[in-house]
Amino acid sequence: MLKRKELFINDKRRRSYLSAVYNRIYRGKSVLIEGDYGVGKSRFLNLLKPKKLQVIRVESLFNIHETLASILRKLSYDVKPTYRRTPEYLERICNLKNHIIVVDEANDLNSRVWPFMKRIIDAEVPVIFAGLPKVRASLAGEHPDILSRLKVLVLYPIVVEDLILEYKKTFKPEAIEQIYMAVNGDMRKFEEISVDCMDRAKELNYSFVDLNLALEFINDMPIIF
Repeated sequence: MLKRKELFINDKRRRSYLSAVYNRIYRGKSVLIEGDYGVGKSRFLNLLKPKKLQVIRVESLFNIHETLASILRKLSYDVKPTYRRTPEYLERICNLKNHIIVVDEANDLNSRVWPFMKRIIDAEVPVIFAGLPKVRASLAGEHPDILSRLKVLVLYPIVVEDLILEYKKTFKPEAIEQIYMAVNGDMRKFEEISVDCMDRAKELNYSFVDLNLALEFINDMPIIF
């Protein structure tokens, strides 16, 4: 059974995307997960648990020397970020087997990092990037050769009908509808309010989160335009 936080991205589209990602990485190919703020990109990445492949998560704010060194440090190498060792570090990473690299917030990547990522992709070390739509736009303009190597999967906000089915055991349909409309499709905020509602319902010994309970939390929200 999935944990409660994972349920928030367990709709049909995301399950099919998860299968598509696995099909890519098991063949040594790379993926770009694209989506606006709050659609669940980071939560989607957290669902990735490929068999026999170790996941290496990379901070997107580092320069290239720190990026390469951080990958190796997560593999227990005693290395320091340095310009002189960059070719050596890159070669080690390109020779990795049974690993995938995951880069969340790829829109923060320094432009100088991308050519190195291209070498890693070409070495068939799978890389999964997740970021805003501007990542694809930037790659199309500056690195179309890298974009051509990536399968782009676009995440959209989970539709309210899927949420009603997902939470039919704990939420009244009208409560889900009102929460979804109140957050304007922001799934991060949706999760926050829904968890608060479920916790409150448990405190009150309610079987369901009804509309009135949901409205208690919705009415405290700032207006979203």
